[in-house]
Amino acid sequence: MIFVLMELVLIPLFIPAMILFTFRLWRYNITKGISGTAYEPFMARMVMDVAGTREDEAAVRIAPHLPALSPFIVRAFCAIGLPSRWSGHRGAMFAFPADRPSTIMAIMAHRSDFFDRLLADAADPNGEHPAKQIMILGAGWDTRFYGSLGEAAMRFNVRCFEVDQPPTVRAKRAALAREGLSADHVTFVETDFNQRSWFQAATEAGFDPALPTFILWEGVTMYLDDEAVEATLRQVARLASGSRVAFDFFSRELVQAEAPFRLLGSYAKMGVKLFFGEQLFFGISTQAPAREQVRALVSSFGLELGEHEPMGEERGRKVPFGGVALAVCRDESARSAV
Repeated sequence: MIFVLMELVLIPLFIPAMILFTFRLWRYNITKGISGTAYEPFMARMVMDVAGTREDEAAVRIAPHLPALSPFIVRAFCAIGLPSRWSGHRGAMFAFPADRPSTIMAIMAHRSDFFDRLLADAADPNGEHPAKQIMILGAGWDTRFYGSLGEAAMRFNVRCFEVDQPPTVRAKRAALAREGLSADHVTFVETDFNQRSWFQAATEAGFDPALPTFILWEGVTMYLDDEAVEATLRQVARLASGSRVAFDFFSRELVQAEAPFRLLGSYAKMGVKLFFGEQLFFGISTQAPAREQVRALVSSFGLELGEHEPMGEERGRKVPFGGVALAVCRDESARSAV
């Protein structure tokens, strides 16, 4: 009850901040080709930091310097997390890690928990699957390299790459510089995906495909067409043995607004189009068994499914609305046998 009352008090502050954010999003982001959807996971993690459930100091620090944000907008959004910190009530939106099966409100917490664990393992030479390179593909405003992950990568000489469209990369680098956060350990790769592939751009920037690599591909697949997703999975399968790619996805039924997500899918597609000026294209069917649908997709490109977690419940007539997955490059002997 205390949590609800405090949130109600903060609504008058949140509404004008949301209106201003929307205006700035279209004025300073979308018209300049800077990612709009990158704000969704970024702001969710920023608020979780304020709520005290998942630490992300770098996100809070660079937020006022990002194109669609301002000090007022950041304070208003951060305030939404304060009732959770003060009352101790987490709720689905601020809880970390998210309960399983997760709800739509817990998407960001669920996938952040899944990816954080895999990234920590990749940066640890004593981990189960250590990597020599970590690449965040479609990095947006991701700040993991400017916290404990970046510290571990520097300590163990793991090379760090961030890949995105030039306007987004430049806006992020400017925000990091204004806040005084060092990015000397990160290689930024700018590429117009319509002109050259991420792999070509990254290789030209020093990425070594012969080294075991962990690729984080978060919040991207749903905005690409099938051909682009398939090309990336096919390219990842050619990397060094032991390389891995972790990604999230929406249900194909949701993206296409088909049963059982006709209403939710229609609202999602309309919302993404109106708010961010983008469209939903790609999805993986989550009809039971959802894990088999993902396994069949990644194996068709020469990868093995390492892990899979549905987002949403898979039981009876309930169908997950998406999922997170880890796909692993086969070893050389297995590739030769294919």
